[in-house]
Amino acid sequence: MDALSSLKPKRFGDRPDVIYKTILRSFKKYYLKDFNEATDYKKMKRKMPLQKDLLTMANLYVKERIPESPYSDLSLFIAAVVQQKIPEEADGNERLQELSRTVGDVLYKFNKTKMNSLLVYPQFSYLLSKFLSIDDLLGFIGNKSSSPEGTQNLQDQIEFLRQQCSIVLGRTAL
Repeated sequence: MDALSSLKPKRFGDRPDVIYKTILRSFKKYYLKDFNEATDYKKMKRKMPLQKDLLTMANLYVKERIPESPYSDLSLFIAAVVQQKIPEEADGNERLQELSRTVGDVLYKFNKTKMNSLLVYPQFSYLLSKFLSIDDLLGFIGNKSSSPEGTQNLQDQIEFLRQQCSIVLGRTAL
């Protein structure tokens, strides 16, 4: 897999990691909003044991919103994206706790190595690819730069991430 920094922006903070963090935080925001709309998770999470019901709701979300998914465990990845802080004392799925930590690290302690380690999961690449294909993606992410160069840098990094996701998804389809 190519290194994430192979496309060097000229502006937009002059750092590709800033662009990637912006894209990934918008990715999380998109799925969290859609997840809450589909499951009422925000209201329900106060009333229920976290991990078990989070996975139940994630399964329902995948069945309702992403029924074409080729991944039987996609709900784990949705749960990790919408809830990065799973209490250590919570009994249950250790893989969910690991994925949640990894997603949280990428979102809040970003570096390219962590991002690359998350992109190798075909389930994550699948979700990211779906996000990168939404209508008016730039409008959803927001205009983070007033310059045409900054907008072009954002578009270039989005396209680069699309290509990386396609590579991972192409490898797993074989």
